[in-house]
Amino acid sequence: MKLETFALEDCKSLILAHRQACSSGNLAKGTALTSEILRQLKDDGISELVCAKPDLNDLHEDFAADRLARILSPEIVKFSNAATGRVNIRTEQRGIVRYERSLIRRLNEVDEAITFALVQHNQLLEAGQMAATLKIIPFFVAEAAVRAIEDILSGSPAFSFHALRPCNVALVQTRITGQSERLFTATQSVTEARLAQLGCRLVDSRICPHDREFVAVEIKLCAGAGADLILVCGGSAIMDRQDEVPQAVLLAGGQVDQLGLAVDPGNLLMLARLGQELRGCYVIGMPGCARSPKLNGLDWVLQLVLADVPLNRSELADMASGGLLMEIASRPMPRALVAEQKNENKVAAILLAAGKSHRMGRINKLLANVGGKPLVRHAAEALVATSLLPVIVVIGYEADKVASALDGLPVQLVFNPDHASGQGSSVGAGIASLDPDVTDVLIGLGDMPLVSVALMDMLIQNHVDHDGHIRSVTLPIINGKRGNPVLWGKAFFPELSTLKGDSGGRQMLDDHKAAQNLVSCSHRELLLDVDTEEALAAIKTEMEGFVIG
Repeated sequence: MKLETFALEDCKSLILAHRQACSSGNLAKGTALTSEILRQLKDDGISELVCAKPDLNDLHEDFAADRLARILSPEIVKFSNAATGRVNIRTEQRGIVRYERSLIRRLNEVDEAITFALVQHNQLLEAGQMAATLKIIPFFVAEAAVRAIEDILSGSPAFSFHALRPCNVALVQTRITGQSERLFTATQSVTEARLAQLGCRLVDSRICPHDREFVAVEIKLCAGAGADLILVCGGSAIMDRQDEVPQAVLLAGGQVDQLGLAVDPGNLLMLARLGQELRGCYVIGMPGCARSPKLNGLDWVLQLVLADVPLNRSELADMASGGLLMEIASRPMPRALVAEQKNENKVAAILLAAGKSHRMGRINKLLANVGGKPLVRHAAEALVATSLLPVIVVIGYEADKVASALDGLPVQLVFNPDHASGQGSSVGAGIASLDPDVTDVLIGLGDMPLVSVALMDMLIQNHVDHDGHIRSVTLPIINGKRGNPVLWGKAFFPELSTLKGDSGGRQMLDDHKAAQNLVSCSHRELLLDVDTEEALAAIKTEMEGFVIG
């Protein structure tokens, strides 16, 4: 292609390279110049134009784009008509896009005039979303370049599209001592929502003891009842093939194909299959993070299963590329699905559980057994049962032990390396981990096990109903004393993120009295924390007659 200035009389059938003003209106770049257009320009006193002229064997951008789009794409997608050298390729149903990165690179190396871009490998798309776009950069491109791409593909498209099939799913949850009914209810609710987004139904839900023989029976019952896929959410995380859930699969006549996934969150996922007598259906051991609706490795595995992609060792290992989800929203859900979940207000929770318990002597109060479970687990379970999302737990001192005490709960753990400096740095660490769309946050204490779900729901509702809540601080007042937890609007996040010392958010309250939304309460548990051995003994006594709910 030649791009140069031509005398007006030589411009017939050439392509206008730049927008041109004339008495009858502006001519857009890319306009094919006809005799009628040239007569008008001549009448306007224009004697020359910058135009594109094809070389021998050049193809017009739109013709080349149409020709390439058909060979680059599978037949089950929808093409736009080529315009300005571009063809957009959209899906006609829900599914995933797959391709080889090396092949896409080769195509784009053929000629800089031809560009072909796709969404991420294994990206989930809804019907009507764009899967790929082809753009011819100049007005003309050499036919040899088009033929070179055709030769590379050799009759196969550059990418494939795999529609998701609807599926009947069963959920088996296992119970260990001390787990509340709310945990199982919340897990089922989250699972139903996750499956519905993929066009699937939860047709069976069961709870059994965390014992391999019981789990094996439930797995076989689910498969026999017609479940196409069985999800097992263990009361304890799967750490080894000798654990209860993998062994239950073997007892049910199946095999464990993979334990562990190179996606975080979602590492502790198990993938297994039952024997042909049970239709060879998949059994997925859910990681603990799957109790939360936030994107994790289970989402990726479910999408591949429903797209009938064979899940061999290589396929699962390939998830490592882009598999770190803790810091980025890699391979997100389609915008349409996100919109269904999005609320105007997004209230998160931060539970402070990083302290050393100085006044408790050698005892880490957060790990003290209260009512059959660690003290900190009471506080975390109550937060999980509220509408708050996500629930972030800041850990520090004896972090591994505190994390183990929260095993199986849908919480996001954040480690504060500066925990010894005081509670202020833990507040800052929690605030720094919040997603940008969080509008408000409830900050609670890990040593307050008596604060009920009903109390927190009341405070949350009072806060979000308050005009200008993102610039407000909502806190309970009991007999003139400030209690916990406290809700902070987004306007205070920058200041909270810089807190130092051991006073947490208390040091900010006096500075922002005008922003305080005080809620009068008569619930003394909003004042009861555990700082001494005497307070711990009193809490244990108190909980004998107290039911969190």
